[in-house]
Amino acid sequence: AVVSTQSAHYGRGNLGNRYDCSRNAFDMDFNMKLRERAQLLDFNEYANWRQNGVAFDVRDGVFDIPNRTLCSGIINMVNGEKQLLRGYWGDIVTSPYIAHGVVTPLKSMYEVRNRINVRTSSEVSEYNVMCYIHQITTGEKYDRPPKPDRFTLAAKQQKEEEPKLTEITEEDEGDEETVDYTTSQVQAMSFSGGSNEKYKLEVVKPSCNVSIKFLPLGTVQQLSNKSQYQKQFDLIYFGVSQVSYFSPEITELLKDEANVLVENVKYIASLSKDQELQYLNKIKEYGVQAKCELLGSNDQSNNNFHFSFQRS
Repeated sequence: AVVSTQSAHYGRGNLGNRYDCSRNAFDMDFNMKLRERAQLLDFNEYANWRQNGVAFDVRDGVFDIPNRTLCSGIINMVNGEKQLLRGYWGDIVTSPYIAHGVVTPLKSMYEVRNRINVRTSSEVSEYNVMCYIHQITTGEKYDRPPKPDRFTLAAKQQKEEEPKLTEITEEDEGDEETVDYTTSQVQAMSFSGGSNEKYKLEVVKPSCNVSIKFLPLGTVQQLSNKSQYQKQFDLIYFGVSQVSYFSPEITELLKDEANVLVENVKYIASLSKDQELQYLNKIKEYGVQAKCELLGSNDQSNNNFHFSFQRS
């Protein structure tokens, strides 16, 4: 959950006059801007996230403690004066389901019944993340079936709650036996002989030889001047917020034959069609300056734009 007070102020400012009918505003954003681009999005989950800031309810619990790590400060103009404002300035329209909950290799996840998705975005996200972790850890494809869907669970629960008539005979009553366990016996059963070896965590090393290094933002120009990073990268990926670093300096970092991926803005619901087209034109311009060729079509439905680089 995000910081509730700051998020509420942010949401009120975003909705403006629509704040009093926020549910209808959520419905319009969902159906007019996101539904056609992310078919696995579930409206009830989306509306609950817009209203409460809780996206993934993965366990039974009360999510009433705000996550203060999402709170940050910015300098903004207030009544003609610069003031430091602290609050939540992240996404409150698109939703975090876009990261892992709208596309999956498992075709059964796309099943629809009565024009309703059988799977929710949180279920798809959980399955995809499990696939990533399993493949990174073992190097093998994750082939386990997903958990039962919500309709199957609801039907099973309804069947279990149906009243049943059971005839109890005198023989059955005599067969009942009550067993009382002592505290030591319960501990022995719980901890396998009193030891806690079964609860020790095993550190699993990834099967692939990969090292990850986190660098501060704005270091592209600095890295291009260091010999240890020159001509070392097969692929560079730029997110929407970092696309300004797609500059001629990156050619010093790329190998003689390399690729560049740039994130599309298809899931940013607040942008208009004209703004999306301006973004595409800007990316093309950056690619020409960096001597990178745009591959494939310029279809806005793509998640990323693929550029190819060949050193002449």
